[in-house]
Order: sequence, then structure tokens, then C-alpha cells
Amino acid sequence: MADVQKLLKLRKAMKAKKPHFKRQDWHKKARLAPAWRKPKGMDSKLRKHMHAHGYLPTTGYRSPALVRGMHKSGLVPVIVANVAQLSALSGKTHGGIIASTVGTRKAVEIMTAAQSKGIRILNFKDSTKYVAQVKDGLAKRKQAKKAHVAKVEAKAAKPEAKKDNATQEEKKEAEKREAEKVITQKA
Repeated sequence: MADVQKLLKLRKAMKAKKPHFKRQDWHKKARLAPAWRKPKGMDSKLRKHMHAHGYLPTTGYRSPALVRGMHKSGLVPVIVANVAQLSALSGKTHGGIIASTVGTRKAVEIMTAAQSKGIRILNFKDSTKYVAQVKDGLAKRKQAKKAHVAKVEAKAAKPEAKKDNATQEEKKEAEKREAEKVITQKA
């Protein structure tokens, strides 16, 4: 384990020194993305490794094989989409990453299950704090919905009394229109 920690420190130092490999002349043309493309031109200064023309990715920049793909905490990240997938993980070697397609409620379920099994969730700083925050938010939303439903029901009850009066007036107007139609048809 001490060896892994040493290698993680080494990887961090290597990554700090590693340049950002960018496409040749990406800054000259707007249509070119900075994403790396190997230079293949005959006169390309970058391809020829000329001084001050950038760096090409080589094997020397690669991180140590033992810690390649590991999280900075030393855990191997595993994407988790449901609670059942947590059973395949061990708390000492694996860390869970909740999939981006998982909703808030299910994420909270996964987090509580992970806490009980001693598995760390890597894509949240403090999962216990997040769970409490979400539960509080859901409770507030439920109260707001109840208040809204009560308000709508109260509003719906009031117009019924007015509708009776309105219906009598509407009936009178409808009778007037029919009478006018009869008069216009005779004329």
C-alpha cells in the first residue's frame, strides 16, 4: 500500500510537469479544435521535434502501470447505476462513481447503501451531507405541493357559487339570442 501511495505521489508530480498536447496551429484557425492530432506535414516543425514548437506525446509521459486509472485516493473507480452493483465492490480497493444517468432519489439510495457497506463515493465530496440536503429538499417540495393543492381546491370551491349566478345570466342571454334569431328569420 505504501508503494501505491508513493506511485500516486510520483504520478501527481509527473502530471504537474506534463504539457497540454495541443494540435499544431490550433490557435491560428478557429475551425481547428485544440484536441491533439499527430502532425504529418513534410515541413512540420512539431513533427521534427524542433525547439519551441510544442511537444509530442511519448511513452515517457505515461503514469506508472500500478496506479494507472486509479483515483487520487488510491481506489479503483467503478461506475455504479444501482444498489445491486455495490455488492461487487470492496471498500478497501474500490470506490463508487454514481452514473450520470441516475436520478437524485436513486442516487440517495445508492449513497446510503454505500455508507452502510463502507464504500466511498468518489464523485461527491461529502455524500452524507448531500443525502441530508436532498432529503430536506424533498420534504420541502412535498410541503409546497400540499400547500399548492390546498390553494387550488379552495380556489375551485369559490367559483362554484359564482357559477350558479353566472349560469342564470347565461340562460337569459341565450334566450335573448334565440328570440333575436326568430325575429331575424321572420323578417
